[in-house]
Amino acid sequence: MRPGLAEYDLASLLYDPYVDLAGAERAELIAYYRARQIENGIAIDGDFDLKLRLCAMQRLMQALGAYGFLGLVKGHKHFLNHVSAAVRSLHFIVAKIDRLTELEKALSELMQQSV
Repeated sequence: MRPGLAEYDLASLLYDPYVDLAGAERAELIAYYRARQIENGIAIDGDFDLKLRLCAMQRLMQALGAYGFLGLVKGHKHFLNHVSAAVRSLHFIVAKIDRLTELEKALSELMQQSV
C-alpha cells in the first residue's frame, strides 16, 4: 500500500488482472466497502464512483505496461497471459467514464483482434 487515494487501493484489489471477479461480486464488494466506511463515520463523497473508476483505469494501464515490459523486453512471457484480462477490465471501466469514446473503441478493436 502506498500513500494516496483509498480508491486506488480498492481498485487495485477489485480490478486486479490476476483475479477474475464477476461484475456482481465486484459490486457486492464495493457496496460492502461503502457500508463499512459509513459505519465507521467516514463520508463517501459523490465523486467516489468516478474516483474508483479512474484509479482502476490508472492501475490497469500501469499493469499492462508492466506486462508488456516484463513479457516482451525481459522475456518473462508468462506475464503476457494476463494482458487479455487486463484489457477486458480496462474496457469495462472506460465504458463507464464520459468522454473516453475513442479509447473505448480502440479497446473494443483490440479485444476483437485477440479472439
